[in-house]
Amino acid sequence: MMTRSRPSSRAGVGLALVAAIAAFTAPAATAQTTSATGVLYAATQPDSLRSADTQVEAMRRDGDLVLVQVATDSLIPGRTHERLAQRYRGLPVFGAVISRQLEGGRVRTIFGRIYPGITVSPEPALDASSASVRAVAATGRADAFGSDAVLGILPTSRGEMVLAWKIAVRSRVDIRDIFVNAATGAIERNRSRLRDQVPNIGAGKGVGGDDKKVAASTGLQGFVATDRSRPGTVNTYDFDGSQSRLNTFFQDGFLFDADRAFDSDNTWTDGAVVDAHVYQGWTYDYYFKRFGRNGIDDHNLPLFTIVHPIGRDQADTVDPETRGLYINNAIYLGGGYLLFGDGDGVDFDFFAGALDVVAHEYTHGVTEFTSNLDYVDEPGALNEAFSDIMGASAEFFLQPAGGGPRQADWLIGEDITRTPPPFLRSLSDPGSGGQPDHYSRRRFIGTDIDLGGVHFNSTIVSHAYYLAVAGGTNRVSGIAVAGVGVANLERMEKIFYRAFAFFLGPTSQFHDARVATLQAATDLYGASSNDYTQLERAWTAVGVN
Repeated sequence: MMTRSRPSSRAGVGLALVAAIAAFTAPAATAQTTSATGVLYAATQPDSLRSADTQVEAMRRDGDLVLVQVATDSLIPGRTHERLAQRYRGLPVFGAVISRQLEGGRVRTIFGRIYPGITVSPEPALDASSASVRAVAATGRADAFGSDAVLGILPTSRGEMVLAWKIAVRSRVDIRDIFVNAATGAIERNRSRLRDQVPNIGAGKGVGGDDKKVAASTGLQGFVATDRSRPGTVNTYDFDGSQSRLNTFFQDGFLFDADRAFDSDNTWTDGAVVDAHVYQGWTYDYYFKRFGRNGIDDHNLPLFTIVHPIGRDQADTVDPETRGLYINNAIYLGGGYLLFGDGDGVDFDFFAGALDVVAHEYTHGVTEFTSNLDYVDEPGALNEAFSDIMGASAEFFLQPAGGGPRQADWLIGEDITRTPPPFLRSLSDPGSGGQPDHYSRRRFIGTDIDLGGVHFNSTIVSHAYYLAVAGGTNRVSGIAVAGVGVANLERMEKIFYRAFAFFLGPTSQFHDARVATLQAATDLYGASSNDYTQLERAWTAVGVN
């Protein structure tokens, strides 16, 4: 989601076991300490790594870890990455995932967070139907209905493990995952799924009046915005500013041929349609050419992009929350669905008009199918930071560097933001937008504000990325970082992509991101490389140790 920080409902993240098994300079044996995030394991030598992997294999044999995904490493030939999800007596443990890197059958690293010693009864006192009723009631909406009930073990903010039903609740304005305590019926967690940002080649003008080529398909009476020029199809839909159409979509999740963006002569004049459609394709190209990734799920999942969800002419008539979500915002909805608001014309222009905004939302899709970082507190801030990092990097890959419209820089959303500061977030100088550039200045963790600061605190991480690339001195720590130089940006992009796509898991914290990116730097360039040195210093400069 691209919005500036705003109040939102959330639930806390519980304690966890951290398994970070990698080749770092640390004690030779597996170190075990207890902290606010659980038990920390750090294995650095072959013996300790084998010992840790023996534990993982034992959990697999007992059915406590289940293989759910295998990905081929596109950056280092011969490497594969497994994701193993924790189970307790056959039930999923929500958010508990281990990522294991292998080469020729040899385990190279293990990252993740799991929960040992669970003693919860697997028998629910509340059935799925009753839990769904309670979940629907928690939304306070008469149009809401529940579906897809899953029973599992939920780590709570109280440090407890509880049996809970995970219910998907749809309404006219939202899709929420609501966790209902299967023993007491209490609402344990209530979160939105929304993440706020042979063809016929036609011509079109973007939001900024610039000329673009539009890959379309032949329709019954003209052309529709369906791009089949890539293995991953891009489909753009136009709700024509109809709130009732948006409401119906949220209720049933269906898109129809009548919704497809249409042009009679393949000369496209709707700038939001043009930019949303073209920038999605460009971002696919960026991920493929830079990382060898085939679409958001790496299997060419089609994209479904919605523009004009509510017309900007309605900005003064809808309530502030609706205006903030569906007019002045861009959102990743999950499953390859994206939505770009019109902007109210006062604070914001059409959100599809910014490449970094589109790439940001696309990256939320990549996160969904890789680390699946929880959208709350530090994991949520990592989620947002990765989207900003890839959004800025896509600009440098696809646009010339500079400070003008449609030029690459270290700002997010500068092409569509009209009011000061003229951007959403700054990677180079977070303080200029009122956001933190050091871990000591993080805020809102464990609160309802901005889901625990997912947008606000993200700049701590994205600023570390900027320092590792461009260099600079952190104003809080006073630590200077030389950086690898913008000419070597690709190397740092690959480090962060590798770490976030292959090593992190749903409940990863800032410390985990430091460990994971340093391991990625070691894998790609070596622990004695300048990339590793600059990255390590950048993390230290922003106070993440």
